[in-house]
Amino acid sequence: MAYLAEIRLTGAGIEDALIRFLPGPNVVTGDSDTGKSYLLRLVDYVLGADELTKVINEAADYELAWVEFREGDNILTLERHLSGGDVHAHSTSIANLVHTEEGAESAMEAAEEGHLVPPASSDPEVLVARRRGQQKAPDVTSRVLPFFGMGGDVQLRKNNDGSTQRLSIRTLIPAFLVNEDAIIAEGSPIISIGYDTTPAKRMFSYLLTGKDDAGIIAHERAELTKAKIKAKIGLVDELLAPIEERLYSHDEADEAASVKRLTATINDLSNTLEMNAQERAALRDERAERNEQRVRADTQLLAIHGMLVRYHLLDERYTSDLQRLDFLSEGVHYFGHLQDTSCPLCGQRLGSEPHRHQDTDGEVADAAKVREATVAEAGKIRGLQHDLGAAIADLEARQNAARTSRAEAATRLDEIDTRLDQVLAPGRQRTQATLNDLVRRRLHLQALEDDRGQYARLVTMRQELEGQLPRSKSTQTWAPLDPAALTRFCREVEAVLKAWSWADDVRVEFEEDRDRYDIKVNGKPRRSHGKGLRAVLHAAFSVALLCYCRDRRTPHPGFLVLDSPLTTVKQRLGTPRETPAGEDEIDGRIEPMFWNALSSLDPGLQIIVLENKEPAENLHDVLNLQLFAGADAEAFERAGFIPGVVAST
Repeated sequence: MAYLAEIRLTGAGIEDALIRFLPGPNVVTGDSDTGKSYLLRLVDYVLGADELTKVINEAADYELAWVEFREGDNILTLERHLSGGDVHAHSTSIANLVHTEEGAESAMEAAEEGHLVPPASSDPEVLVARRRGQQKAPDVTSRVLPFFGMGGDVQLRKNNDGSTQRLSIRTLIPAFLVNEDAIIAEGSPIISIGYDTTPAKRMFSYLLTGKDDAGIIAHERAELTKAKIKAKIGLVDELLAPIEERLYSHDEADEAASVKRLTATINDLSNTLEMNAQERAALRDERAERNEQRVRADTQLLAIHGMLVRYHLLDERYTSDLQRLDFLSEGVHYFGHLQDTSCPLCGQRLGSEPHRHQDTDGEVADAAKVREATVAEAGKIRGLQHDLGAAIADLEARQNAARTSRAEAATRLDEIDTRLDQVLAPGRQRTQATLNDLVRRRLHLQALEDDRGQYARLVTMRQELEGQLPRSKSTQTWAPLDPAALTRFCREVEAVLKAWSWADDVRVEFEEDRDRYDIKVNGKPRRSHGKGLRAVLHAAFSVALLCYCRDRRTPHPGFLVLDSPLTTVKQRLGTPRETPAGEDEIDGRIEPMFWNALSSLDPGLQIIVLENKEPAENLHDVLNLQLFAGADAEAFERAGFIPGVVAST
């Protein structure tokens, strides 16, 4: 558990005001107006109070308030300007931050004791004193509670509807800081005046059990629930209005029949379109084949025509050659009957003497040989011409076949185009238009069908919402505090009171009804006692809570500051009784027993008592007593918290 190690004020050019505390019991005693209560108010202020509720004139020159907490080797120092503003958080000691020499000395002392002192940080963490509204900035709570060993996001129920809020250090303050006004107040020891009571009660439950309210499901207020449901009903009515208008003029039975007829017709038309598409696809395939046939025939005709032209030219050449050969053959017969003239071959003068010509071999050619040669040549040409004629006849036959194929292809192409353009395409367009119109009609009818289904669902939803409207104002019922935990806590208070001189048969009960949240001792509520006994019982309540949390390992900061638990006590020997003035006179043994019990406290728990009364001298060292001697202080004594002066309010 953590403990409060130091409180300090610093200012420019003046001596620091400081006080240090140790784990276990600590007592600050002395005269009034020496600054004892001011110490508690400084701690409260640094922990996020809106303002410093106790102001003393002697502190006017100081600027910064410092509070140091320790938990093992961990240190948390909080710094805040006395005029207000944010809080700075450091992870090192005040001495290490404020004065270098003092910090070095403090670090050496800590090292000798086996503790580590982290170095001073130049960039402290800035914390807002407390969050406002939806603010999410880091605040004192988010830094201090984890240091105290509590979760950073403890949730507490804040109202009867089950809404929750984060546990704030301000809600937790009454559990470990008890000022001089609160300790004698008639109200609950755990509920601060001016704060919501439900979070404070749930804080007390959290300390007793270690369980928060994070799992609670909030129940909305009846008025809010009713408004939300009515808003939903209004939205449903808005959705119903256009649907009712669309459905108003339609006959559901006729529409159902129409949908069936339309569906059948659409199926038929879809089949027709499918058949049309299949036929068009088949005709396109055939058209491609016929077109290929026509192109092939055209190609063949072009090739055959070219060959026929060449063949006919060759035939004409053959015929010309035959005619020339015939001329030569017949001309030999007439050579003997020629008149005297020049030879057409050699240019010699023809006479009565024989006239011979030499052939290419130098032999003289006679008419018989010439005739024989021309006949042979003519026979060969006629053979070639015969073969050529057969080839021409074949080409002409192939030409006729190609022309026939082309004509057939052209005719079929015309038929296919006519079928596609004049029959299938218009038929498809008409069928498609009809189908589109029928589909639109069916969609419209189906939309009406959907409207009826939606209308039925909305009507059902509206009826369900109307059934959810709260008929009467209802409130949540919450379980009381854990009875077993309360019983153990009351036994702890009894143990504290016995240690403070109460009788062994003292009986402590807890008042939970009517928001009392306080104890009764031997059947008498704490509020019914005078302020002296109220202060003692409040102190017993707080000390018992600290011991209970230590023993049960439930959350608690680990230290307690009590301001003036004995100041208002008037003592007498014997049984406590109430005076006519409303004050309780308490057994005179309570004060020494209080100090004795405090001296035997577990050193792991820290209790700081700010008190005018002084314990026995033999307990001073055990209680780590620090005396503020006031105006009559000797030279070796401390006058008050502020060096050299006595504080005044």
